[in-house]
Amino acid sequence: MTAPRSRLAGLLVLSAVGAELLAAYGDSTGDVGRVAFSVVFFAGLYGAPALVARDVVRRRGWGWGSLLWIHLGLGVAQACLIDQSLFAADYMGYEGWEAMREAAYMPALGFSAANVYTFVGGHLIFSFGAPTALAECWRPATAERPWLGRTGTVVAVLAYLATAGMIAADPESHNASAAQLAGASAVVLGCGVAAVLVGMRRPAPPAGRPHRVAAVFLVSLPLAAVGEYFGGEGWGGLAVGVAVLVGIAALLRAVGGRRLHPAHLAAVGFAYLLVRGVLAFTYFPLLGHVDAVPKYTHNVVMLAVVLAAGWWAYRRRSEWASAPGPAPRVSA
Repeated sequence: MTAPRSRLAGLLVLSAVGAELLAAYGDSTGDVGRVAFSVVFFAGLYGAPALVARDVVRRRGWGWGSLLWIHLGLGVAQACLIDQSLFAADYMGYEGWEAMREAAYMPALGFSAANVYTFVGGHLIFSFGAPTALAECWRPATAERPWLGRTGTVVAVLAYLATAGMIAADPESHNASAAQLAGASAVVLGCGVAAVLVGMRRPAPPAGRPHRVAAVFLVSLPLAAVGEYFGGEGWGGLAVGVAVLVGIAALLRAVGGRRLHPAHLAAVGFAYLLVRGVLAFTYFPLLGHVDAVPKYTHNVVMLAVVLAAGWWAYRRRSEWASAPGPAPRVSA
């Protein structure tokens, strides 16, 4: 079964928005032409692997535990192997980059511990996890079924390889040493192994109607605000960010038990996206000069995309109970 093209396009766009455009930190902010190009480009860089990762998990009959491990591996690959921003002393001329890096810098490893939370954790939530969870709630009847056919999978893989290759070929992306590249590759491989091991466990019961989704959102919203506002700024910010993630994990376990339901994850992801979109109104881009009118217009449009994604997911809440169980596992 393949998903309607509108849903595939929605996930691609939401991944691009969540990963790069919602935060509005670059000099393309408010430039209609450059934003349109960015949507297409980042849809390939983030949305395409999100679709492929989701289909791999669904075809194997695995759950969200495995999918989150793959998302984490994709985040490590992006920050450490593709754009190598985690290892950059100065990246693209962004204002405040050096101070952000030095706040929790670990000389022996050559990167900031706080930036691991900001970059890798940011990709886990904004580039892959939140968009995928929301997209699954747009039509719950197919939430645990693969969406791509063979042609769609090939196109998505090629789109990812092409966009990732262009980023990796940029001289600005050549920041890691051979040892750092080897270490990051080992972490990515470890995430893949963890995804397999989690998926091979005895399958959890099929996801039924999720309980207290609105409560999950209302609790996640202030937690996400604390994590986004205070998280990632030095060792103290790192501690705050990690504490928030631990708290949200405990919340999800308390309301959902062993099996993570996309509706609960969508509620958390929507809270994070909403907070990021609102906070983007409080600062100007960290690169280049952008006038106030295009800057705030950009903020409004991107926040509207997030609100539409969340509204559409919640609008289908009556269908969450009727979602089928996971697809049968495909033998290797």
